[in-house]
Amino acid sequence: MRQFQRIILLLGPLLLAGCSAMLMDHRKEIEGNNTGGVIPPAALAGKDAQTLANAHCGKWNSGAKITFSGAEAGGEVVFVCEAPWHRAPAALQQAPAPTKSKS
Repeated sequence: MRQFQRIILLLGPLLLAGCSAMLMDHRKEIEGNNTGGVIPPAALAGKDAQTLANAHCGKWNSGAKITFSGAEAGGEVVFVCEAPWHRAPAALQQAPAPTKSKS
């Protein structure tokens, strides 16, 4: 009986670790809706995150804005979908470089 208890105590944590590995997230598709979404690392696989996000938001005639990029560290990319009428014009998004005035 003692031998059986030792085996259970030694193998129990290993069995539980194997179960938790099966629950790991292996998503391969973008999850989201018309307000934005998350691109899992498996979906990136050498693809451009901005292109994937724009394709997702394009379903609702919107553009994508990446708000968090953990792709460099193998993580997820989070983005929001912005309707064209809510986005600032391109001219306003990039501030002009300051110039020195001659006085």
